Amino acid sequence: MSTIKDLHHTDEPVQETGTYICAAGKREELKEGEQFPVCPNTNAPTTWRHEDHIHNTGDRVTEAGTYGDEDKDEVELAQGDTFPSCPKSGQSTTWKHA
Repeated sequence: MSTIKDLHHTDEPVQETGTYICAAGKREELKEGEQFPVCPNTNAPTTWRHEDHIHNTGDRVTEAGTYGDEDKDEVELAQGDTFPSCPKSGQSTTWKHA
């Protein structure tokens, strides 16, 4: 099982400019050097993941949501689930937030 990668917390410095998604699913454009903000929904500290972060079959799901694979198949996954194999081929694949 993989460890959590590229998970950032409120007040940590942004290392890479881009679109990030908070644990509540809200997207924010952040620039390198800024600090990760609080959740736009709750105004409380949260975690952020880069929108283009890729997950592999077998990785643990750290944020619930809809994910798409290389074939554009979409699955709804809950936190703690494991990223599945490709629904069409049954082979290992990569997943991104849909």
